[in-house]
Amino acid sequence: MYALEATNVSKIYRLYRRPFDRLKEMVLRKPFHQPFEGLRDVSFSVPFGESMGIIGENGAGKSTLLKILAGTLTPSSGAVMKKGRAAALLELGAGFHPEFTGRQNIYLNGSLLGLTESEIRGKENAIIDFAELWAFIDRPLKIYSSGMYVRLAFSIATSVDPEILIVDEALSVGDQRFQAKCVERISKFKEAGKTIVFCSHSMYLVNELCSTSIWLGNGRVMASGKTPRVISEYLAFLEGKNAAQNHSPNEGPVSHAPPPEVMIEDIRLVDERGGDVDRPVQFHPLLIQIRTRRNGPPISGHIGVLVHQEDDQLVFMATTKHDGLGTVVFSEEQVIQLVFPSMPLVGGRYYAKVLLGDELGLRLVHERKGPSFIIDGTRPEQGMVWIEHHWEIPGGR
Repeated sequence: MYALEATNVSKIYRLYRRPFDRLKEMVLRKPFHQPFEGLRDVSFSVPFGESMGIIGENGAGKSTLLKILAGTLTPSSGAVMKKGRAAALLELGAGFHPEFTGRQNIYLNGSLLGLTESEIRGKENAIIDFAELWAFIDRPLKIYSSGMYVRLAFSIATSVDPEILIVDEALSVGDQRFQAKCVERISKFKEAGKTIVFCSHSMYLVNELCSTSIWLGNGRVMASGKTPRVISEYLAFLEGKNAAQNHSPNEGPVSHAPPPEVMIEDIRLVDERGGDVDRPVQFHPLLIQIRTRRNGPPISGHIGVLVHQEDDQLVFMATTKHDGLGTVVFSEEQVIQLVFPSMPLVGGRYYAKVLLGDELGLRLVHERKGPSFIIDGTRPEQGMVWIEHHWEIPGGR
């Protein structure tokens, strides 16, 4: 039924103030450590052929969970059941020997993943081809850049044809072209019915690759289920946290980050005549106008619009990439419109958020929250949208 199951997995670390306290604890049989709970009662299951995302802030326990799933770390309590060969891409260079050449590390890493020498030999050229490392494959790994490390590690992990693939944030290292190759290979794994556990800070990638997700916070599962809902809850939490920090009287110095390559300058809600609206009429056209500015030579990218309820629940998302459109060329100031011929949302308060991404859809360039708007519902139904329907009742009118 399930390719991967975790049942009440917990991990407690022992934190010592001094290295000598470990010895004192062994000799005196008294605790000289401070327990730290990295994970607590984490449970989930991933069916065969499904992809699950893991999201959360730094220090939430994501890496600890991935190491336990990969088998490189033992839980303090609970159990993990895996059915089939699992390959993991975790920390940079995990399972590699820096003094060995890239080719020797292929055989070392392949052996750790359960392949025989003849099986590795049969995959050797394909691994090197995908990693694009022919010029360096017989040089020691200690001279490799971080990007070269990841290219080789990802190529090995995905070339052993595992039934379960576990991928950490390591894909963030390296150039965008290779990241696109990695995403394409993961997508092919999905199409082949493989099981994938994917951890990333890129909500776009998690939403793109994973049907379900879990959100970890302080070592606990804060939310789990369909990916769009979990991401929506997580982003709402982050927005609330950022708002609280921005209003803190003990706020630190303000950092001056460079401006985005493309700026979302304004978001307007207008009717079909171009007039501003703050109370769109149900079942009437609604246009979301987005004014962008690019200072510099034209660049290409993608744009997306998310419609949320007042409680930050995601209702609808449209992106130029998902809709099969080519990249948008951003040049100077321009206005892009998303047109809803008939707005079917039920009565309530909503807001739109606009995202700008790069041409591969892997990196968020800029985001901006638009104005809230109210829809006065003409129907008594509850929910998110009104769907055309009728009743058929025996003997009814």
